[in-house]
Amino acid sequence: MKTHTLLLSVLFMLISSAAYAQNICYNLQRIWGDGSTHCAFTSLTEYKGSYYCAFREGFSHIFNENGNADGRIHIISSPDGNKWETAAIIAKEGFDLRDPKLSVTPKGELMLLMGCSLYKNQKLESSSTLVAFSKNGRKFSGPKQVKVTSTAAQDFAWLWRVTWHKGTGYGVSYFKAGDQNKLELVTTRDGQQYKVIKTFDLPGYPNETTVRFDDNDRMLLFVRRENGNRSAMMLSSVPPYTDWKQKELGFFCGGPDAYVSAKGKILLGGRETHMPSRPKTMIYCGNADGDFHETLILPSLGDNSYPSFLKVGNEMWITYYSCHETAKPSIFLAKIPLTFFSTARE
Repeated sequence: MKTHTLLLSVLFMLISSAAYAQNICYNLQRIWGDGSTHCAFTSLTEYKGSYYCAFREGFSHIFNENGNADGRIHIISSPDGNKWETAAIIAKEGFDLRDPKLSVTPKGELMLLMGCSLYKNQKLESSSTLVAFSKNGRKFSGPKQVKVTSTAAQDFAWLWRVTWHKGTGYGVSYFKAGDQNKLELVTTRDGQQYKVIKTFDLPGYPNETTVRFDDNDRMLLFVRRENGNRSAMMLSSVPPYTDWKQKELGFFCGGPDAYVSAKGKILLGGRETHMPSRPKTMIYCGNADGDFHETLILPSLGDNSYPSFLKVGNEMWITYYSCHETAKPSIFLAKIPLTFFSTARE
């Protein structure tokens, strides 16, 4: 795998709509992919002294050359973030597995959450969420369907990500309700059984949602939306998480991930589509009031994005996928000095 040190002119958009350029030097490495397979949708975490990155691997974004969807989950590991090797591969015959999300449970197990879809004649017939666990990062239990106790009649429900906070897992399941989507905030103690604590009826066909917490236990939800103005939304609440504030962020954000610093600064990353034919992997800086600005465009081309954040020492590590080096997307790891984000405008 090649390693690049990039010197980029990064554009910061000011309130006046003027822009200035700032130079940043950081390391960018292609950690997996040679263009022969479609590698996408990343999740990065640290577990028992090693780093793990999970992603979907298939023939294309969905279908293979025979018109079937049969993506598998590929997990790679590294002791230092430089040299990576396969740790595990999870597949389910006849089904498409995608959007893997890694987390570490309170019991000390590595948890893998993933979507599971069934297509017939290239039409989506069903979707569900599977979960598997590992005690060593290499051997995983057989994937089982998560169970959500809900009063809603859910069709095509998908629990997209789980975030652990003080012994409890939190996530947002999205599902079809007529011609719209609804969101349910759910909690778990074991990663497999979930109960609903709040239902959101938001406009704009909301779907992929990431849950994060600040040091004051404020819960923040970062929501992708598909219709209307397509602006991402941020929802926030303090314990007991019954009263919620919401704000449109003013930009589309596909596959959102977020990192909240001890000082309350928020990094938000995802696919931006100012030019629909040229999507980019964008990193934003902002705060809990929902004020965000464009901070960094990672090298990206074609089918790309779905970043994952991990703070490592004095760097922010960000995995994502992109086609800027290979015919089909590969997995990249950017290691960016935290000082760059600490000096960025909130």
